[in-house]
Amino acid sequence: MSDSDTATGTPNPAARSAGILIPVFSIRTEDDLGIGDVGGLRQFVDWAAGAGWGFVQLLPVNETGPDNSPYNSISSVALEPLTIDCSPTALPELSEADYWRLLGEHGIDRLRRGNVQYEAIRGLKQALLWEAFSGFLKTQYRQGTKDDEAFHAFCEDEADWLGDYCLFRLLMDMEGGSHVWQNWGEDFNTIEKARTYVDGLLEVEAEKTERQLVYYAWVQWTAFSQWRSVREYADSKGVCLMGDIPYGISACSVDVFANPDIFDLDWYGGAPPEKLFKDDPFVQKWGQNWGIPLYRWDVLKERDYDWWRQRVGKVTEMFSMFRIDHALGFYRIYSFPWNPVRNDEFFPLSEDEAADRCEGRRPGFRPHPDDSDENKAANRESGEVIYRVLIDAAGEAVIIAEDLGVVPDYVSPSLTSLGIPGMAVPQWNFDGDQIRKGENYPELSFATYATHDHFPIKAQWEQARATFLDESKRDTHEQWEARQFLFPLCQFAGIEIENDQPPLFTAEVREKLLGALYQTPSRYAGVMITDLFGLTDRVNVPGVMEGSNWAWRLEPTVTELSRNPHWTSMTEASRKLLIESGRAAE
Repeated sequence: MSDSDTATGTPNPAARSAGILIPVFSIRTEDDLGIGDVGGLRQFVDWAAGAGWGFVQLLPVNETGPDNSPYNSISSVALEPLTIDCSPTALPELSEADYWRLLGEHGIDRLRRGNVQYEAIRGLKQALLWEAFSGFLKTQYRQGTKDDEAFHAFCEDEADWLGDYCLFRLLMDMEGGSHVWQNWGEDFNTIEKARTYVDGLLEVEAEKTERQLVYYAWVQWTAFSQWRSVREYADSKGVCLMGDIPYGISACSVDVFANPDIFDLDWYGGAPPEKLFKDDPFVQKWGQNWGIPLYRWDVLKERDYDWWRQRVGKVTEMFSMFRIDHALGFYRIYSFPWNPVRNDEFFPLSEDEAADRCEGRRPGFRPHPDDSDENKAANRESGEVIYRVLIDAAGEAVIIAEDLGVVPDYVSPSLTSLGIPGMAVPQWNFDGDQIRKGENYPELSFATYATHDHFPIKAQWEQARATFLDESKRDTHEQWEARQFLFPLCQFAGIEIENDQPPLFTAEVREKLLGALYQTPSRYAGVMITDLFGLTDRVNVPGVMEGSNWAWRLEPTVTELSRNPHWTSMTEASRKLLIESGRAAE
């Protein structure tokens, strides 16, 4: 079955298909600037189309803070400038001479090696963007040219969010790049004072202040133009681009700064304690404190949920599909009565001791715990109200719900009633004590082995196998966990187990796992690129704040994926499996 709408020539995001997950920053090309961007994504779309993929799944692409986390953005709308293709071809006002001069000054050869070196790469791209912007001011701005008219039309169309965003970025510059507006100077640490302050600057330092404000608007115009263009290109190739909307937004974002009335700043959202994440003892004991403020849904209701409508509407300009990260949050969200900057203080405390420091408040689910039929019904009802708003705002775009974690029993039937696919992860998907057979997966689901928060399947397999065969761990809970991971997966994928010993993770094992996933009735099957190629690299370790997170890059370039036999053999094997399962895009 074709994944394209034959009447329009554009892909149909509601068709049964398979997709490949790769963060934009992980894409590597021969001429990139040390990080994947829209130019690299365009090349990757070509590769994906040839490999039979119906969609390319990305992480959020909104502008990030200093931790570089796509899930901790400083704006729900503004796009990350690092995703901009900064080549002279993509930025006409940037000359070849200036381009190569700046690449040399910033040591481009070093930046292209290894993982993303954010600080240095941000410096290079900012220099390139400023150079191009300076050319735009000289040759386009207020001169009635086609690009000048397009830029001003963009500013007018995006006025609801763009003005406050540019103001926020200007004040960040004045505060040494800090987005922590709670610590800004008294003259502009609220939106009202900030607007008055910047109006004053426009009177006493008019040219300088206007130039900075226009610069940030120009960067967003450039970013939106490039992303809209790559969406059109992907559509022309029969490939859907799939985006991602996090449930929350950073407390240090322009959204919270400019709209404080729609956020509850006394509580911070996260996830309950989780033993699976052994990397972080805080997560095991207390859970994940993401530091996202909760929403004041009563206020949003009075405003017809305008903030959420805008957020979803902007995503659908670039993506015909999108995933909602932590979709459970709309029903209820695990919440902490302290800011995560105080996690170290609370880590050693008991629950009673923690409550003493928080005026009796304790971590738990809000607005209601799922501890009674009445509360469950209330949570379901309130969640469905929000989801109907999101569905309305999404228009023809497809919503996928990331409904992993501690999942209440009402969530799956609720999402089904709304027509929203949830996630189906084989190693966590059981019917009673037995792993669910692939043939029994619901059609309205998104089947996958892992997300960006987990080790790829090969790493999970090898770790579990080593634990299971370790004589020193015989009859321990660790060995039992390893068995519970390996043996059901073998059963799911039809992998033989000889002498009670799961096999090594070979190409045959990898292909059987992929094939079993593709064969499920699930409408969508998504594979991380690390799982496609049997890699063990990890994109993110939840709760860990250090440089390796969100910095992983695929070793081969997109060109090498298409030409090097090592990579093409695995891609072709996957394509055959996609064809056999009826998922291959035509």
